[in-house]
Amino acid sequence: MAELVAAFSALFRQETIEGNIPNDWVFTVRHVPITPEADLIMLVNPTSLESHCEGPVDLSKVSGKQYTGTIVHCILNAFVSGMGSEDPNRKVAPWTWKTTDEKLARDISEYFAALNLKQEIQVVGLVDEKVKKIVDAQWEDLLGTIQRSVAQ
Repeated sequence: MAELVAAFSALFRQETIEGNIPNDWVFTVRHVPITPEADLIMLVNPTSLESHCEGPVDLSKVSGKQYTGTIVHCILNAFVSGMGSEDPNRKVAPWTWKTTDEKLARDISEYFAALNLKQEIQVVGLVDEKVKKIVDAQWEDLLGTIQRSVAQ
């Protein structure tokens, strides 16, 4: 984890990304109810509707700090990897990040603080209902795609 934290901390951080889009991201934990069942950490930019998933991970077998640490690893890896892109311009730390779950926001914020991430990036906010609907719609689209690909 130390190498990942160092790589993340070295990322440039800017208010907007390509296309003058706010560099604001929402992450959620999503369960994929298809055998073998697993969880994905989904990141969505609610303005551009860009989505990215990390995983699969099995969060059913972990709890507490291990649960939170697994999610943090996925989130940091998403940004360090440029959301899976080879384009070096995609490797940018978020300006803000939020989630849909109050306990998750608190736990992740505490974990970020324990990792000594920059103070301004330790705080995980909560989305409003409008953004939650956007994120949920992105998940429904992705889950539908996954289900259709498995059915073929």
